[in-house]
Amino acid sequence: MAEAGDIGNPAMSQIVNAAIAYADALTARFAGQINRADHAAVVKTLRDALGNRLPDAQASRLRNILDQKDEAQYGIRARPLPEAAVLLGKLEEFAAWAERELDG
Repeated sequence: MAEAGDIGNPAMSQIVNAAIAYADALTARFAGQINRADHAAVVKTLRDALGNRLPDAQASRLRNILDQKDEAQYGIRARPLPEAAVLLGKLEEFAAWAERELDG
């Protein structure tokens, strides 16, 4: 829905929220809990719920997405739309893995 030249912050904010929702769905299914603490703790909560089923690559991908949260949602710098597209690619990879885990 964004066009060339638009700022990427709104899309990046939604991408971060989607990643958190996927992580919450996984922890709810496999541990009966969701992260209620700081969003920086999402990866730890997911690791606690999944143990070794959480690949390091997915944990790193999720952490990278979450690292964008404050800047995208509260920062003063307009992020370019291509940055949002890169972040979306990371979300798509994380989401595909998460959906396989949820279906399994």
